[in-house]
Order: sequence, then structure tokens, then C-alpha cells
Amino acid sequence: MRWAADRVRTYPLFDWLMRRRFWIAVCIVVLILLLFTPQVLITWRFKDKIYTQSDNLPKREYGVVFGASVNSDYSLTDVTRERIEAAILLYRQGAIQKLYVSADNRHNQEADAIARYAMSSGVSVEDIRIDRLGDTTNDTCRHFAQLKAEGVLLTQEFHLPRAMYLCESNGVAPIGLAVNRLGILAQRGDGWVDIYTIRLSRYVRESMLTWAFMVGMYDR
Repeated sequence: MRWAADRVRTYPLFDWLMRRRFWIAVCIVVLILLLFTPQVLITWRFKDKIYTQSDNLPKREYGVVFGASVNSDYSLTDVTRERIEAAILLYRQGAIQKLYVSADNRHNQEADAIARYAMSSGVSVEDIRIDRLGDTTNDTCRHFAQLKAEGVLLTQEFHLPRAMYLCESNGVAPIGLAVNRLGILAQRGDGWVDIYTIRLSRYVRESMLTWAFMVGMYDR
């Protein structure tokens, strides 16, 4: 017993944490609330403007396709392909007349690769406007606002609240389509652990980027 007691006394940090575990738990809860509250609020604010089906989507001139990763061989990743496939679907249905493809062209020619995919699927080149300087979501929103046109934002559900918040901040009255609800991808992740890990990491990232925009650090 004495040996065990001596062993415990050799860990002063552990002893300090145990004595203050209540206040540590309170601080953790407060930090979590501070991190996620803005994201929860903008999600609630735009929930009535986010559509999950293409059939009841109001018609708009443009479908705004937010850029995402493109592979080194210029093929599209699943996230990127899901966004442009949704745009192609709306184009064929007549829900949009044109595509606004915005991405960072410095990384594997993202914007051009996405546009080529749309053209290979039957979208007329005259109906595609390419923004090769869409480095961030805010850049895409700011550049699209210069057209003074109506558009539907096409991206995944985790990204839509922040995209709509940033576009509204740039003078765009947005509606959004959650492209992940359209059944475009045959599989999402390898098992439920992988799926929910990805969802959590994305939500944390979105929450941090929302905070960055609110405090004026986003573009930095």
C-alpha cells in the first residue's frame, strides 16, 4: 500500500487534474459551445433555403459549382464529381441555364478539369463560365456576386450553411441544393465508423472556418 501511495505522489500533474476535474470539464463544454454555436445558428438560419431534391428547386440562371480536389491525373475526386454531376442534372432538367464553375486553378487545374467534365457530359461550352481564381468559398461568392445574377449553390450539405452565409455577405441572395442527397455516389466511406469520422471532422472544420470569417481572419 505504501508503495502505491508513493507511486501516486510521483504524478503531481495527475493529482492537480483530479482536484480540478469539475472546472476542467466546464471549460471543455464552454469551448465546445463557443466553437459550434455560430455554425448551428447559420445552419438554422438557412435551413428553409436548402433543398434536398432537384424536382422542387426554383429555377435559376446559374448553378454555382464550388471547386474541390482534383487528382494529379486531372480526374475528379468523389466530392468534386458529386458537385458537378448535380449541376449537369439540373442543366438537363432545365432548372438552371448555365454553370458557374469556380475553383483554384493552381492545383491540378481544378476549374478547367471540372469544366471539361461538364462539357464531356453534354453541357455547351457557351453555357459554362469559369472562375479560375476561386481559391476559397468566399472568393467564389465574391466573384459570382459581380455577375448580378441569380444562382443555386451546389455543394454538400456540410458545406452549404457556410457557403450561403458567405454568399449572402457578398450580396448574393442564395438558395442551395445538398448534392449529397441526390444519390449520385454509389458509396460514401468504408463503414459507419469511417463515415461518421469524416462527418465530424468536416463539421469541426466548417465551424472553425465560420469563426474565422466572423472575426475577419478568413482571407488571411
